Formats: sequence, structure tokens, C-alpha cells
Amino acid sequence: MVNVGILGDVSVGKTTILRLFVKYVEENALQTKFGTEAAAIVKADFSGEATLPSKDDVKETKTIHPNRVVFRVGTKMHTLFAPGGDDRPLVRMGITTVSRIARLIVAVFDVSRDLESQFEFYSAVRFIPKTIIVALNKADLLGKDMNKKIEEIKKKINEYFKDKRKIDITGFYVTVAESKPGFEGQNDNCAKLILDCIKDQVVGAEAKE
Repeated sequence: MVNVGILGDVSVGKTTILRLFVKYVEENALQTKFGTEAAAIVKADFSGEATLPSKDDVKETKTIHPNRVVFRVGTKMHTLFAPGGDDRPLVRMGITTVSRIARLIVAVFDVSRDLESQFEFYSAVRFIPKTIIVALNKADLLGKDMNKKIEEIKKKINEYFKDKRKIDITGFYVTVAESKPGFEGQNDNCAKLILDCIKDQVVGAEAKE
């Protein structure tokens, strides 16, 4: 079994990526799009989601306990964990646990937001595997010159992880976690990045603190 942790700051799209992956499995899209063996969801637990009132009494969804999806491809079982991204002690405990048990971490960024505040989230995570992959989510919000902006974002993320924390990035995936016309390739990347995580050659057991 491979444990994969999906980490990121508040509202970057971790749960949405997880839910889209579940949809791909349930609709047999892993086989038709990526040529995998038969796949199935064994358990999808989103009970960690809680709806809380904001300051303006507008309901917001927060992840208290890590969301978890257990799935099977062929005869092999794998588990995806997606903890919340805020500073509450219970949430931080979930982040720490996931970062330690995961074979590989998917670092999710909202490319429509300032990166510095998102780097602060990762700076608070002491234990991160030596190799990670990065999801550049919400790419549909970049508008014109999307490809140019993505390259600039990649450079900044490389500087943070590789240069400052000595963590290698094995791949960048430009993603859109909500099904939108014209972004089918970016939707597919939400599943592709997870499939690439469970390849036998992907190893991230040793970590940098």
C-alpha cells in the first residue's frame, strides 16, 4: 500500500482534488483515460469536513480531521489523506501525522493567490519527504498568459523547496479540480498526479526536517 498526503494552505483545493479523483474512479475514467487496471473506491471518508460560520455569518467549509480515500487499482490498495490547512491544534496534529506516514506528498498551491502566505504553511510542516510533487491548482483563474504565469510560479516554488529546504520536486501538475469546459486536460491532471504517486519507482520515505 502507498500512503499519499495531499497538503496545502486553507482553500487551495485539496478536498476538491480528492473528490474529483473519486469521481474519475467511479466513472471508470482511470481505465479509459490512463489505461490502468480495474479500479474501485474501497472507502471515501469526508467526515472531517465541518461547516463553520465566518465573521459575516457566511457558512464556510473547513477540514477538521483529514479526509481519507482508500482505493484499489488491480490488486493493490492505496490511501490518500487530505488534512486541513489552518492553525488549529487538532488540524496541525492531522497535518503532522499525514506528513510522517505518507510515502509521497502532493503540495497543492492556489496559483491565483499570493505564494508567500502559502509558503508559510509549508514552513510550519517540519517533516516533509525528500521528494514531493506539486499541484498548481485553480489554473483557470489565471486568465491570459497562463503559461507564462505558470513558469514564473514554478520558479518561485523551486526556489522555496529545492534551494531553501533541499527538497526535490519530481513533477509539476497544472490542475483545475472543478470540471470546467476547456480545462479537461487540467482536470485529468488531478487524477494523473495521484497515479504517478503510486508508481513503484516513486520513493519519498526519507525526509528533511
